Amino acid sequence: MAEPISWYSSFLANFSPRVREKILAVGDTVAYKAATDIFHEGDPSLCLYVVKSGHVAVEVHFPSRGRRTIFTASPGELFGWSALVEPRIETASARAVEDTEVLAIRGGVLMDLCREDTQLGFELYRALAEIISARLIATRLQLLDVFAVS
Repeated sequence: MAEPISWYSSFLANFSPRVREKILAVGDTVAYKAATDIFHEGDPSLCLYVVKSGHVAVEVHFPSRGRRTIFTASPGELFGWSALVEPRIETASARAVEDTEVLAIRGGVLMDLCREDTQLGFELYRALAEIISARLIATRLQLLDVFAVS
């Protein structure tokens, strides 16, 4: 039975139905309690995540400023894309802001699907490039605030 579209409206809704179903079929739903760390900056990046419910803070540690949230993922949004980009090391930390459910998709499994199905690979990496570009712009603007002289 197909999953309701509401929780993946931001990321997965942009895929063709065939590709979306293949991606959904290899994901596992994982629940995190509020304030639980999902992964840490510098960890091996194992999964790509899509928030189903709740919110996830993506945080970076700045030696002079401590841990700062650079993005908060809402339902339908992606985080943990480092699982698909070499060297597959987390570039930030992720923490459940509230009780949260995510779709966790193993990066190695997705890489195998991309090799087997070039249309899936094209759709996935096109979507990923758009997300990375938007996040870089947003992070740059946030860093201006973090390092602004008061």
